[in-house]
Amino acid sequence: MKKRILFLGIVLLAFTVGCTDDFEEINTQKDAVVQVEPGIMFNPLLQNPTRNYQRNINLYPDLFSQYWANTVSGFESPRYEYVDGWIGNQWNEFFTQTLAEANQLLTWYGEDPVYRNSMAQLEIWICTEWARMLQNYGDMPYFGAGMGDSVPYNAQQEIYYDLFVRLAAATNAIDASDSSQYAFDVDQDLIFKGDLEKWKRFGNSMRLRLAMRLSNVDPTKAQTEAAAAISDGAMLSNADVAQIPLWSSGWYDYLHQMAFAWDNVRASKTFTDLLYNQSSIGEDPRAHRWLAYKPSSPLAGNSDLVGVVNGYDVLPADTNDFATINLDGGYVGFVGNGGDTSHYLPIMFYSEVLFLRAEAALRGWAAGDANALYMEGIEASMNFVGVDATAATDYINGLTALSGSNEAQLKQLITQKYIANFPNGVEAWADFRRTDYPDITLPVDGVSSNSSVASGTWVKRIRYPDNAHIFDSSFMPASQNTIETDRMDIKLWFDTTDSKAKSGGLMNSNF
Repeated sequence: MKKRILFLGIVLLAFTVGCTDDFEEINTQKDAVVQVEPGIMFNPLLQNPTRNYQRNINLYPDLFSQYWANTVSGFESPRYEYVDGWIGNQWNEFFTQTLAEANQLLTWYGEDPVYRNSMAQLEIWICTEWARMLQNYGDMPYFGAGMGDSVPYNAQQEIYYDLFVRLAAATNAIDASDSSQYAFDVDQDLIFKGDLEKWKRFGNSMRLRLAMRLSNVDPTKAQTEAAAAISDGAMLSNADVAQIPLWSSGWYDYLHQMAFAWDNVRASKTFTDLLYNQSSIGEDPRAHRWLAYKPSSPLAGNSDLVGVVNGYDVLPADTNDFATINLDGGYVGFVGNGGDTSHYLPIMFYSEVLFLRAEAALRGWAAGDANALYMEGIEASMNFVGVDATAATDYINGLTALSGSNEAQLKQLITQKYIANFPNGVEAWADFRRTDYPDITLPVDGVSSNSSVASGTWVKRIRYPDNAHIFDSSFMPASQNTIETDRMDIKLWFDTTDSKAKSGGLMNSNF
């Protein structure tokens, strides 16, 4: 009997060892796809900013930047309330989907030299997405994030510094002349259709954007990175503009839905006022390319466009009568280019790059004439929007050249940059927090009592979502690891507003 038990034990041990040795092979379905071609995953990664656009962007940065104003009772985000079921999606979608998928692609293909160009494109894009998240939240889980485990939150300075390294490495890695490289199909690369030189210029332009973001808090690093980005080659023309096409079979949640189909937003009065008070000729010729009244509006016959004041608690009855998106104006970002593509969500305009270079020149950080670059930025925006050349020249000739103190010149520059960046609310909100320009109003009915922003002050960030507090509170900054202390009036690292004072419409410490 003992021999029989011993024999069975030996058999079971052999079976167990054998199963353990072959466990992965045995438990992998023979016809399962365990590694996919990069382009299949790259395409949806590029669409990430368009997912839940209303809840993630339109109800927050678009309203905080005052490009748009709310027209729906019960939507309290314009008065700085946080709604986890809206903006909380952004965090979850980035970490559990976009970042996780990017990390998987880098795990599969990052060490294979045949995929050097495509993985560099992926790196540029994921750094762009990191930058978007960073300017919303502040400190974030970064090093080791997106791999399935909770990790400590890193300081914003650490993340910015690492993004500079990654963007420089990625742009330098791209070799458009190497025909042995794997290449994305033109339909997979939604932004540049496989043009690697445009990807390099976009990567350098992102470095320039992030460098100028640090202008007040870390000027030495900002100057170094801005000069390097310009030297390495940023965008050269409107042909380099980075924007995401939206179409009926892809993500289609964009401004045409919010502003026209659903009547959820109208143009902000802050924005429309700037379309009439900058040039001696009066109306900005881009105004009617971007905006219009609905035919049913009592204001439809008016030549001037008027927007809605931001931050009502009880909305006026005529709110939806004001200026909205113009789907017949010919601006390609709103009416598409024909065919299946109907709209474009902007990531970076060429005009923005010119304004960034103008600011770098104004600060003495880069070569070039600040005023000339400033005027070129306005002209580039006019051309991109499709304004008649004569009308564009008349408007520009009616502007005052950069003059006065550096602070006064910066206000002029950022105000025109704000107009040209429409409708990129994410970037406009970041610029306002960095420089306090242009002049943006506080909510007309005051900050909501349900917000975590002190009365009489501006919103500074998005708080961490509920899921992060449930699962990651021990990893968060100690001063923000409860929902009560995770306030939306905590300024981000690049925002030095608390050390500034405004007099005569100008700040005192942007220089």
